Amino acid sequence: MTPNLDQPLPPDTIAGMTWGPFRYRKYPVFSWRWWRARTVAAVIVIALYGLVAASAQATSGSTETQAAVTFGYFVLGALLMVSTGPALATWIRHRQWSSRIEAAMIVIAVIVGFGCAAAFDFWASTGIEQSLQPTKVPPSEVRMGDRERAVIMMFDVFAGYLYFAIGGGVASLAYFSERRRLKARSMNLARLESDMRLTVLQAQIEPHFLFNTLAAIRPLIRQDAALAESALDTLAEHFRAVMPQMRETSSTVGRQVELCESYLQLMKIRMGDRLQVSLHVPEDLKAVPFPPMMMLSLVENAIKHGIEPKPGPGNLIINLRRTNNLLHLQVADDGVGLKDGLSGGIGLANIREHLALRYGPSASLAIAARAEGGTLAEIVLPCPSALV
Repeated sequence: MTPNLDQPLPPDTIAGMTWGPFRYRKYPVFSWRWWRARTVAAVIVIALYGLVAASAQATSGSTETQAAVTFGYFVLGALLMVSTGPALATWIRHRQWSSRIEAAMIVIAVIVGFGCAAAFDFWASTGIEQSLQPTKVPPSEVRMGDRERAVIMMFDVFAGYLYFAIGGGVASLAYFSERRRLKARSMNLARLESDMRLTVLQAQIEPHFLFNTLAAIRPLIRQDAALAESALDTLAEHFRAVMPQMRETSSTVGRQVELCESYLQLMKIRMGDRLQVSLHVPEDLKAVPFPPMMMLSLVENAIKHGIEPKPGPGNLIINLRRTNNLLHLQVADDGVGLKDGLSGGIGLANIREHLALRYGPSASLAIAARAEGGTLAEIVLPCPSALV
């Protein structure tokens, strides 16, 4: 799964703390928003450390000019070390190449970042050394024992690790870890979508649904052949509308409303005047993205568990509205009311988990009893104004 590189990651895929200097972790690794936030945090840390180093140098007898040069070389060199490799990897990720090519190019970018970190370190160290004008010791007079050589070797190993870490190595580990989390999340979401489609399909092809619908059509064959033919056409059209939705992972409010209307026409054939439907969907919301099958699941629940068991007529109200960048879908009925265990059924549990995976804490499903009788189900989704 490739995340939207311009948007924060889903909350359940973020690793580590995200406050203060770590807020860059909210965004996909190697996205420009990630790179900018990480670079700003690095600038602050590097500048503070550079000020401390320059101040210590000034108090040890160096001139102000030498301290300023040291500060400049240190800050610029460290910033280039930290940002060059990740900047190249970020550019690569925004090319939108295939997953395999992207991963290979990210590895190459880390290798380049390692080399750049070593080069910039050498450049900055040389500049600082030249500004200090130290007394040079002839190579013939340099004496090193085994301990000194061991210390230098350890320092070289540490420097190599440091070049790898700040040149993009640690970020690349976070990148591959993020890919695994997003893949697992995508698989869970696909499983839930599959379960939801199967639940809806099962509810619509199980014997009592077909039997009751056909039983309602049968008397019409003798009484009104044209109406019976129209009813059979409605049944066929409904299944023709449902089947493609089983394979889709995204939809719109308008398409889901059409699917519900098709289903409700069938219910009107079965229940006649017992079923009264009130639909309130603003025209400007019909193009808003909406998860497939969720609206239909709530409508089916309202009829199956609320209106059908109730003697006499029943009212179903479907209402959609947008407030404060949130889309509210309300499905209300005046049926028999909320029964024990209904709000925690498998179908509703799948919807809740689906919402949590797709939208995080900004989406929810609530089931409540209505004061005037019946049940109210409400789904709340993010709906940025740009989508309306």
